[in-house]
Formats: sequence, structure tokens, C-alpha cells
Amino acid sequence: MAVTITQGQARRLALHAQGLAAPPEPGAAVADIVERIGCLQLDPVGVVARSPLLVLRARLRGGTHGSHARALERAAYRERVLFDYWCHEASLCHTADLPVHRWAMRTYLARLSPARAVVREWLAVNEEFARSTVSALEAAGPMRANELEDRSAEAWVHGHWTDEVSSRQTIARMLDRLWMQGLIGVADRHGTARRWDLMERCLPSGALAAADAEPLEEAAAVRAAALRAVGMLGVARAAHVNAHFTRRRYPGLAEALAALERDGELARVGVAGLRGEWWIRCSDLDAVPTLEPGRRTVALSPFDNLICDRARAAELFGFDHRLEIYVPAGKRRWGYYVLPVLHGERLVARADLRLDRDGEAPVLRILALHREPGRRADGAIRRALSSLAAWRGAELDLETIPG
Repeated sequence: MAVTITQGQARRLALHAQGLAAPPEPGAAVADIVERIGCLQLDPVGVVARSPLLVLRARLRGGTHGSHARALERAAYRERVLFDYWCHEASLCHTADLPVHRWAMRTYLARLSPARAVVREWLAVNEEFARSTVSALEAAGPMRANELEDRSAEAWVHGHWTDEVSSRQTIARMLDRLWMQGLIGVADRHGTARRWDLMERCLPSGALAAADAEPLEEAAAVRAAALRAVGMLGVARAAHVNAHFTRRRYPGLAEALAALERDGELARVGVAGLRGEWWIRCSDLDAVPTLEPGRRTVALSPFDNLICDRARAAELFGFDHRLEIYVPAGKRRWGYYVLPVLHGERLVARADLRLDRDGEAPVLRILALHREPGRRADGAIRRALSSLAAWRGAELDLETIPG
């Protein structure tokens, strides 16, 4: 490692990579943002707003919650430049990355760990059920889970998993496994309800055939994903790459990073005061001295791509971010749905928020506000939360801001 950068430069790289350093460019499109950051993680919790919309809002100039929701729906389910697949978690992905995701789809069953062998065995028993499900969608077009017939030879009995824990769990499980294999996709969503269809019909015309015409082998897929992940992160250790983009789907990652270094795509650097070797795109390394300081103040989704790797957020930003939705109320440290607040190049606070629609007009209530030690920016924090409230068409309840 001939080059060492400072922690401040590493944070600046991360912010620029994520589109969170400079004010958003006018005219930026939803699809362009998703292509830049790789995916939008989906999550059903909407205490303030659905996570994908919070992620987009942090990177779009102007607009309202409603206009952003319409733009996202159009990009995903009408223009189909975005599609549902598994990235960090269940996510909206960009079709530009379809070849990488098609490798993951083709190899899904082979990559199941010994602990997940029960899935492979269950699918083998239910081959005819799988075929009949795909055939039903092919013939009828988009269908909800409750419109499909359970023709299983063996029901799914290995614990509850589904977005509708019920007697129809077996259907939900089959749909999910067919989706992971890339046989079917999400045609559209109405709230949390999905309609399923053949994957090729959930993508732009010809996109699937083009991706499959020259399928990526494992080494090429991992190299492509690793290069994309480093670009999204700005600078990263191998562990950070493994936790990002195609999360935990990087067999032979060390070899892939070394090959990208030999090809002049990546370089190794040190980050002063932090352990290990870090990777950076060579073009980004050249730009480090000229990067403008981050100057945004914005409330982030708890699932924002900048902080979705909790260990990296702690290491690079000194920000111990934990999701406490499933923690009993009395044991929570920060709150139920906590949005970190970015100010400049540091995360300066975390706000536990709730959008209250019970009155005549919506009100954004601050249930708790925790300022990070030594990073007071009260005026900036208040402006960020006021802006968030306005985006939701709500008033900010200033009386709930803790002193």
C-alpha cells in the first residue's frame, strides 16, 4: 500500500460515491440514482415514509413524497428499468446490473449452504408444483399469491416465513424460491401486495434474452459486482464489499480484487488510523485531492445505502447504528424508527420520528432526538427535520424537540 488517505478523505469518498456530498443535481432521475447506488432496499415499515422514498429524497432536488412515489412506481413497474431482486436484502435493482443478477439467479440452488439444504430438498419434492405455478402465470399474466392454487406434494412446514403467515404459506414460499431463481418476478405492487409474473415480462423487452445470450461465469460476475461495490462505497475493505450490493455473494472475492488490481481498475490504499487494506477505484484515487467537502444536511433512511453496513458505519463514521424495531420498547436505546441526520461529512444526530395523521393535518412528531457527542448542530438538525416534514406535507411539531 504505497498510498495512505485520511479518515476524512475516506468519508468524503463515501459521500461522493453515494451522491450525498453535494446538493442534488437538477433533473436527476430515479433510475439514474438507483444505477449509481446499486439498489433500493425494500422494507414494509412506513412510520415516516417507505425506505426507498427516503433514500431517493436524500438524493433528489425538489419534489414531494407523492411525486417521488409516482416516479419510483413509473421507473419500476411501467418503464421497468428497475426490477425486484435480492441485493442487500429484497431490493429494487437496475437493469444495467442484470447480467450480474442473472448469475446469482442461475446459481441460487447450487449456492445454498448445507444448513439450507431443506430448501433444495423441498423444491425437488415439489417440481411439478413449481412447473404448474410458472405455467399459471405464463397463461394468466400477473397474479397475486392468493389467486394461485396450492398444488404442493409437500407443504412448507419449516417455520413461519412469508409476508402473509397463514395457511397459504406454501404458495408464498414457492413464489419466493421461483423468484430467487429468476423464473418469476414482481409485476407490480399495490401497497405491500405484489403481483407476480414471468421474469422476462417484468423487464424491458429483450433485456432477459440479451443478458442470457452471453451469461457471466462466476469469476466474471464476482469481478463485475466487486468493482461496482467499491465504486458505490468510495473506498472499502474486502469485508465491506462482501456486505454490499450483492451481499454475501462474492465467492473468490480476494482473487477478484487482486485481478481488478492487475487490470488497473482498483488500487490498495491505507486509511490512517484504521486497520487493514482498503480498495479504491484508480480513477477515484486520482480525484481524492480535488474532491469538494460534503455540505449536505439531510435525514437518512435507517436502511440508506451509506449506512446499511452497520459495522462499516461504526468504523468509518464512528456511528453505532442499530435498528430497534424488533426490540421491546423498554429496552430500546434510540427508538423505534430512527433516522440518522447527516451534516457535512459526519452523522450528527439520530431522530426517532413518527408521522401522525390523526388530526386535521399530518404532523411529524419527534419522539426522541439524540445528538452525537461533540457534534452539536442544532440549527442544521432542525432545518433537516423541517424539510423532511414539508416533503411529507406535514408540520413539524417543534414542541417535541428535546432541549
